Amino acid sequence: MFTLQQNEDFVDHDHPCLISFQQEDHTPDLYEHVPIVDGKGKSSIRYPESSTRKRGGDRQRNKPGLGDGGGGDGGPGGDGDNDQMQKKMFHREIERQRRQEMTKLYASLRDLLPLELIKGTRSISDHMNQAVHYIKQMEENVKELSAKRDQLKKFSNTNENSTNNLPNTVSVSFCNEGVQISINSCLIEEGFMLSGVFNTLVEQGLNVTSCSLTKVKDRLIHSIQTEASDLALIDLSMLQQRLSLVANARTNFD
Repeated sequence: MFTLQQNEDFVDHDHPCLISFQQEDHTPDLYEHVPIVDGKGKSSIRYPESSTRKRGGDRQRNKPGLGDGGGGDGGPGGDGDNDQMQKKMFHREIERQRRQEMTKLYASLRDLLPLELIKGTRSISDHMNQAVHYIKQMEENVKELSAKRDQLKKFSNTNENSTNNLPNTVSVSFCNEGVQISINSCLIEEGFMLSGVFNTLVEQGLNVTSCSLTKVKDRLIHSIQTEASDLALIDLSMLQQRLSLVANARTNFD
């Protein structure tokens, strides 16, 4: 710091002024508190750069960091981000498992469909539509088959209850060099006269070579094998009618 001592009463401009300097042990900073005047006549004080940096560093240290509740890993904001990320990962895992399950179900459905419905390059939506149509068609088939089954059961029960009331049936056919006759009759004593059948065959030019009897449930089946000298003279339709009359003669009288 400089000190200027001057006596204005004894100022003599012709002699040098008596000026004493007192210097302290202080090294001045040329940039310390130096006023700066701009072009508009305004002045400003320039602070030392070291002080500015020091104050700036203090401000940086005083600012709240991420770890002081500003959204870092240790603060509440970090926990919220972690929860949100876990929810997203959980949702992705559920979606992945759902798609895998749908793929397995689609493959199973595809294996159940007929080949003509899935051949060619078609999309999944086309296969699903074909599956719906196929299921409806199968339901209709099941209904029809169930109705037929009920009818057959009903007819079977009726047939069993009225087996003994059925008429005797006769069937004839050419066999080797003769004619084979089959008479299906009910289990009634003297249901028909077998001798009358033999007489009719002889009248038609047929010779009986064998005759067998078989019991099937409540029915008797007579199998008669004959031979003829000239098959061209045999009229099977006429022969069947005459044998039917003979076989059911006793039944008609009842």
